[in-house]
Amino acid sequence: MNAPLLDIESARYFLAVAQAQSISAAAVSLGTVQSNVSNRIAQLEGSIGVALLRRHNRGVGLTSAGEALLPHCRELLRLSASAVASVQQVAGGRPELRIGAFHTATASLVPRVLSGFIRENRGVRLTVRAGTTEEIRACLNEGDIDCAFLPGAAVDGTMMVQARFNEQLGWVAKTGTVRPGGRPLMQVLAGLPLYSVRRGALYEASVRLLFQDAGVTPAMPLFQEAGSAEILREMLALGGCFTLAGRSVFAAEVEAGVLEFHAVPGQSPRLQPVLVGVRGRTLPEVPALFVRYAKARAAQPS
Repeated sequence: MNAPLLDIESARYFLAVAQAQSISAAAVSLGTVQSNVSNRIAQLEGSIGVALLRRHNRGVGLTSAGEALLPHCRELLRLSASAVASVQQVAGGRPELRIGAFHTATASLVPRVLSGFIRENRGVRLTVRAGTTEEIRACLNEGDIDCAFLPGAAVDGTMMVQARFNEQLGWVAKTGTVRPGGRPLMQVLAGLPLYSVRRGALYEASVRLLFQDAGVTPAMPLFQEAGSAEILREMLALGGCFTLAGRSVFAAEVEAGVLEFHAVPGQSPRLQPVLVGVRGRTLPEVPALFVRYAKARAAQPS
């Protein structure tokens, strides 16, 4: 008897459920109805002959069999995407570079690195995905992107760090918000809302840790979403809020005196951006060329 085959759609549905830990949430992300997802998972479990999900009152979790299947689903989808990209590249005659980056990096670091690479490698078809750290990490694992810019704290054992960038990180607010000779900086910031382009678990954890290290408890709910770097820039200029970002993101406004920048003292590598790929995954020619270029850029004095 032939062994059951794992098809692409079943792998896609299973991966969506595993990530969302909810049948209904997976249905939304897949653009279908809950019954379709349930039926697809039931068919997959019936084909393999084991239970893959464990139901509980908060949603679903993976059984040990489901945990074993998960990396194979990711690899199957990655290979499928790679096959399609290879065919399209041959048909279109243009090599492709797919980059992912967390939101703060897309405002300054990524454009700086990519602009020089594209100038030297004209004709490359470029795709850039921006999102929270968690979203970009998922895209990398699933093979939707070749490599990614992430904060150092997001790196795990599945990733290979290709380049480390030295970005000065600090608190940014309207000039005059923090009065010289007044209360300590962190106490002033504790009474203001913090805005970011998008809320992300790792970003929030980093901010809370910095307040904790300073021995300060924020006096109000910190995190709000601006939605875009442009809106965030305008909100900071209007005053009444602050953000945590690399100095280069708002360098022009800081130089013009519109915003003030206060560097985070003793920054650890966990807050610095890195370029990563999936450990053990061989990159196509153009992404591999980009990695070498990024390494050379990261080694240059900022």
